[in-house]
Formats: sequence, C-alpha cells, structure tokens
Amino acid sequence: MWLLTYRNWRYNILILFLLLSSFKISAQEIKTSYADSTSYYSFHNDYWINLHHFLYQKARGSQLNKLQEDGLEFLDIGESRIYKSLNKKDQHKLDLAIKYYTEHLIEKDLLRDLGDIRVWLQNQKNTILIRDTLFSEEYTSILNSASEVYSKTYWPIHKEHNQRVLQKHLEVIRSMESPVIPKMEKISLNKWPMNEKVRVDLTVYANYAGAYTPSRPKMNIFISTIDPRSLSLGFVETIFHEGSHLLFNYGGPWRGGITEVFESEKPQIDYPIHLWHASLFYLCGKICQEEFIKRGFDNYTITMIERNIFNQYHFDDFFFTLNAYYDDKITFSETIADLLKSIAELKKN
Repeated sequence: MWLLTYRNWRYNILILFLLLSSFKISAQEIKTSYADSTSYYSFHNDYWINLHHFLYQKARGSQLNKLQEDGLEFLDIGESRIYKSLNKKDQHKLDLAIKYYTEHLIEKDLLRDLGDIRVWLQNQKNTILIRDTLFSEEYTSILNSASEVYSKTYWPIHKEHNQRVLQKHLEVIRSMESPVIPKMEKISLNKWPMNEKVRVDLTVYANYAGAYTPSRPKMNIFISTIDPRSLSLGFVETIFHEGSHLLFNYGGPWRGGITEVFESEKPQIDYPIHLWHASLFYLCGKICQEEFIKRGFDNYTITMIERNIFNQYHFDDFFFTLNAYYDDKITFSETIADLLKSIAELKKN
C-alpha cells in the first residue's frame, strides 16, 4: 500500500511539473515580443505589429513620400532583393494583402483610427496563425496568408534590424533617463505614473512621421527603424519626446494651463492647438541636447529644428520665452501669456 501511494505521489508530482512547464512555455510564447527594458520603457519587437505596418506602408507609401520630401530614403536592409526572390505564389499572397490594405485601411489613420486592430494584433502569439475573426473572416485570412510569406522572408531581417537599432541606443537611453525624465516632469508640472513603463514597439515602418504615440487604451510608442535618422541620436530624442506625451497629456497641467491662460488673456488669435506640442518638441529637444553634450556629442541639432517641425513657431520670441521658463526666470502662467502675446504680434505683422 505504501509503495502504491509513493508511486502515485511521484506520478502526481511529474504531472504537476509537466503542467507548470507547459504553462511556462505558453507564457513565453505570449511574451515573445519583449525585447528589452529600461526604468521607464518596455521595448517590444512584435511580429504581427511589424507585419501590419509593413502592409500599411506598402499600400500607402506615406512614410517614404515624407522621407523623399526631406531628401532621404529608407535604409537598405535587403527588402527589394527579397521580393525579387519570391516565387509567383508568394508574391501573389503579399500582393493580395497589400491590395486589401489599399482598398480598406489606408484611408484610416494609424494613430486615430486603427487602435482596435493594433491592440488585437498585440494580443496574438508571435508567428502563430490567427484563429479569431474579430474584424472579419476576410481580414484574418488575408493576414494569415501574408504571414506564410512574411514569417520566412521579411520578418527575419526586420526582427534583426529592429533589435540592432535598439541595442545601438539602449545604453544611452538608460544613462539619460534619470536626468531627462525628472526635468520633463518639472517643466510639464506633471508626474510620470508610479512604476509605469511606456511600451515602445520597434517597427521597421511606422506612420508618415516615422513615429507616433496613441494614448488609448494605454500610452504606446511606435517608432520606425528603417528611417535613416534611426541610426542617429534623433532616435533617442524621439523616444524621450514620445514618452513625454504621458506628461503633456490631454487635460494635464500644461495643455489645461494653456486653455486657462488663453481664456483669461483673450488674445486676438485663434486658439493655438499645436502650441503645447511645439513647446514639448523644443523643451525636450533642448534637454536631450544638453545631455548629449555632456556625453561628448557636441554637434547635435534638435529634431524640431533639424526637421523643420512646427515651423510657424520658429521665431525668436518663442525660443526666448521657453528658454526663460526652462531657466526658472518666469512662471508657467507668464510663459504661456508671453507666448500668446508673441503669437498675436506675429499675426499682426
């Protein structure tokens, strides 16, 4: 009797071990997109998210068009050679998927309109064919068919390139977090949520701008690694800029403060809807530039200037006022009032 009980005990332990091992494997499968992390960011190299952006870009071409306007091209990571090497059957599968995106999705914005698809794809297992048909049987079928080609051709080079770009910048991001984030908290009059890490999806392709950050259901950065600027320190500034959307959030102190001062001052101008974002671009760029200089990178031009972003705010009083605020020479309310006044004066001229 004792021997039988002992054998049963050993058998039960074995079964429990196998079940726990199976659970561990399943958990690992679910988390295969995880690439690395820092104190404030969790980086992901997600299969379905990369396929989604790949098909969207091939259908719309907005990111390439914007790069060409800036005199740039995508980095050559071997994509054109892959397509030429595909047999007709595989080319047809990709072409059908791109055609579907052209007919059904490219009129929708990645940031504003395709959040449900984005979250749905993030919940799928890496490279495993999708079973549910939440959006439609046709869409699921199209993705699965394209995946049969993408997984063995483009994905290996996309995955490797994403990881290589991350590793190029990861230590600089880690070393700059502790000075940059607290400074951004101070100027935004806001606090980074306790113990929260912003998810960053490394995507070979992104939207026309090369990076975007939806805020719902949670803050989530998407950043292109095939943009040639991803190899420069601009990648690091972009990570801090996009992450700082968490601090310059809708209804938060900075954006809400602009509204309060605008309603109080009643300047003779339309409400400056992009003032908060232009301010974020400049101040985050300035902070990053200072930290780069401390690390021996002396010739860095902040992204707002280098890419001529929000050029309607590229005037002396705008920069002078924000510099004064950054140096604690004027209060937040005085800063916004002075900015509104200078914008009104500029409109008159």
